[in-house]
Amino acid sequence: MFRCIYLLGSTAIFGSLVSTGALANNGGVHGPNVKAGASSAEFRLNATESNGARDDRQQYRVHYQQSMNDRLQVRFVLQYRDFGNFEYDNAKAEFLYNYKKAGSSNYSAGLRLDVRTSKGERPEDVVLNWVNQYNISNTLHVRALAIVGKNVTSNGNGDKPSSLGSRFALTKKMPDGIQLSAEIYNTYGEIDNISGFEDQRHQFGPSIRYNHNDWYIYGRYLVGLTSATEDHNFQFRVGTRF
Repeated sequence: MFRCIYLLGSTAIFGSLVSTGALANNGGVHGPNVKAGASSAEFRLNATESNGARDDRQQYRVHYQQSMNDRLQVRFVLQYRDFGNFEYDNAKAEFLYNYKKAGSSNYSAGLRLDVRTSKGERPEDVVLNWVNQYNISNTLHVRALAIVGKNVTSNGNGDKPSSLGSRFALTKKMPDGIQLSAEIYNTYGEIDNISGFEDQRHQFGPSIRYNHNDWYIYGRYLVGLTSATEDHNFQFRVGTRF
């Protein structure tokens, strides 16, 4: 338990989330563990209700992931969006390395490097994720993510900002393949210019996942906690392992 408290505290201090797409939040609180020979594919639908400052928006994402061994996993992502017009948004490659396996300490950790290319003149991103998981029991675990996002091409202002944020999830495994979670997403602003609290983006809410054989479905609702955050965010996923 002390390791769990340390993990959460250190991630809050050093934590970071972001690629520039974090506003619509089509991501999740992923874990560090890699299983040799595993592969899967997933579809996501994300819908954000505006708080008045922006239009309602939807994102559509598909990904395929493959474990290269029991340490390294590769994922390829394609994302489309509808912000009034349906269009291609970005493509991304993600490389997860599970450098710490869960042993008697029940703690596991990994690093994930994301490389994203976007449509048109929008910035390209490189994102480093520090991924942590602590198994409190056989049916309860906590995850904490720390991620630093860096724009590697200039945006419209000629800047190449780096962003900070954090993600947390507490997950309970229930009978009959059901998992219940409470998830938190935080975006703090640029590394050299942390925003005031109301200008930061913070979201919190529950999720549910149902596993059946090699298939699973997932639903999530997040509420915005600051003025800069959209009021409501909904996500649906369906995926299969093979």
